[in-house]
Amino acid sequence: MPDSRFASETRNRALPWLALAGLVCLTFLVYWPALYGGFLFDDAYYVENPDIYVTTLDPGAWAKAALSQAGTRQFRALGMLSFAANYYFTGLDPFWLKLTNVAIHALNGLLLFLLLRELLGLWKMRHGRDERTPGENALIAAALAGVWLLLPINLTGVAYVSQRLESLANVFVFLGLFWYLRARRRVFAGSGSAVSLWICLAVCTLLGLSAKESAVLLPLYTACAEFSIVRFRNADGKWNRSVLWLHFTMLILPLVAGLIWVSGWVVRTTSDVRTFTLGERLLTETRVLVDYIQWTLLPNLNVLTFYHDDIRVSHGLTDPPTTLAAIAFLAALLGIALWQRARRPMVCLGILWFFAGHSMTASIIPLELVFEHRNYFPSLGLLLAVASVVALEPGLNRAAARMALAAAFIVFFSFTTFLRAEEWSHPLRLAYSDALKRPDSPRAQYDLARALIMIASDGNNTALMNDSVKILERTALLPNSGIASLQALIYVNGRAHRPIDPAWWRAIARKLEQDTPSQTDIDSIIFLFHCQRSGDCPPQKQELYGAFTAALAKSNGNAKLMAAYADFALFELGDTSLAERMYRAAVADRPQVPTYHSNLIAFLILTRQFDAAETALTQLSALNRLGSLDPLLDKLRNKLASARAAQLPDSRLPPPLPAQPTSSAHQ
Repeated sequence: MPDSRFASETRNRALPWLALAGLVCLTFLVYWPALYGGFLFDDAYYVENPDIYVTTLDPGAWAKAALSQAGTRQFRALGMLSFAANYYFTGLDPFWLKLTNVAIHALNGLLLFLLLRELLGLWKMRHGRDERTPGENALIAAALAGVWLLLPINLTGVAYVSQRLESLANVFVFLGLFWYLRARRRVFAGSGSAVSLWICLAVCTLLGLSAKESAVLLPLYTACAEFSIVRFRNADGKWNRSVLWLHFTMLILPLVAGLIWVSGWVVRTTSDVRTFTLGERLLTETRVLVDYIQWTLLPNLNVLTFYHDDIRVSHGLTDPPTTLAAIAFLAALLGIALWQRARRPMVCLGILWFFAGHSMTASIIPLELVFEHRNYFPSLGLLLAVASVVALEPGLNRAAARMALAAAFIVFFSFTTFLRAEEWSHPLRLAYSDALKRPDSPRAQYDLARALIMIASDGNNTALMNDSVKILERTALLPNSGIASLQALIYVNGRAHRPIDPAWWRAIARKLEQDTPSQTDIDSIIFLFHCQRSGDCPPQKQELYGAFTAALAKSNGNAKLMAAYADFALFELGDTSLAERMYRAAVADRPQVPTYHSNLIAFLILTRQFDAAETALTQLSALNRLGSLDPLLDKLRNKLASARAAQLPDSRLPPPLPAQPTSSAHQ
């Protein structure tokens, strides 16, 4: 009899792990087609960043990769190191970059399983009405972790290379929650020290922040768990003052400091690079959150796409009318969470985790309006709330019914995610899929045209090139389409030696004069400048000058745009005074970005302002952390020394041209 009981207990302990292992393997199989896809959208900012092209074990090269985003209000050292490690071992092959992402996703599934076991254990200690065995709870945790791994909405957080930063940050969020809940169970029972709670939140938050800023929400997640499950108390019902002080120190104080910091730039940044106001963003996000809930729990393959830029901006409570309805729905959902706090604390926690997970991306920070990968953690909250209703509090009584329901979710989500992975298996397939689903999305239509152009260029296919031109011409007419399609039309026709329609440049100027240029618009202008300099586009200096000046007038001083305009002023206009003002303005706007300092120094050397170049070199040297800028500094110092020694006019300095009209906005 004892042997039989031991065998049964061993089987019960092993079964959740076997189930989890099977679900992890299923996750790799489901995601496998997506590994053969390509790069898209923001991936270029990472895979085309030369700082991550590390080929040696020199510490300075790795430090340079880690610090390559310093000075941009971001410090994603761990994430950038992971990209550098990929490059060191496998180069820029998308397959290996995406496979690394799937491995990180699988690790998160394991950590989620562990934290859910601890959460269910803490819930049982607090409420004492769970009749399930620890083995049964572990099996529920494994099933919930597997469902989360296979959620269709999480595909963009995995297959989209640059969103490794999100999944990597959540490694430490999940680890921190597991560590906190495990330690909290001991503290709740009076057998553990609160010191471990402080250590786990501090360590995991800091490590997560080195991947992406969303990890700062870890203390908010633990506060939600405290509020919902144990109410900041111990088993004897008394307040746990250490836990209260912990969350005051690591949640309330950083929140106040963060709001003060954000207030210094959030309004300006919104007006600089977004086509919506802060108020419009907040109103629109209510509708977006409702969409997220639907896309998570009732995924529809015809709705799930990479781009959602065709979603209408809310200009008021009734414009569109769904804005007010969305606010009412979200308020009711939050009310349900508070109402069910005593009876169904897991429902309360799940809903609070959903809102907490969107507290940064759906609030005042001027990000893009919609991206599915922002649900990487919040989707867990929705699943937990649903699991609470159907299986936990009290849920279905029959274990067989719970298993059947979990299996149904797993099959449905696996099939839908696999179909999405198939869409992502080739850039052209993804472009066609998104363009068909989103006919009013400028970005989806632009991506399809771009994919056709790339194929046509390789095979000299005139029919495909003509198709791409038609798509671009149609896209240029879409509301809020920006200038990317017009830029592409100029490029395509320039490469094909076709005439450039002057109406395209007039449309560019009109769009830039009417609306705040988006970052995509700014990148398009810079692309046209480089295109003309390389000879791929016909020289149209006056038209490009008009685009630069119109964008600068509306952007309120975008550093990237000013740096490009400085190059344009120097090499195309021959206006060294204007170029220097722009180089210095870019440095003043982003003093922590080495590139802008380097541009200024190169200009000062070129114009033989050697003393000023020495001063600028000293300023750049102050940014040299861990030897990350040693190669750049050596190159600039050698260049300065050579120029001093020569004391001859630099043949690359363009001859002065007749004075161009200037706008006071750019002085």
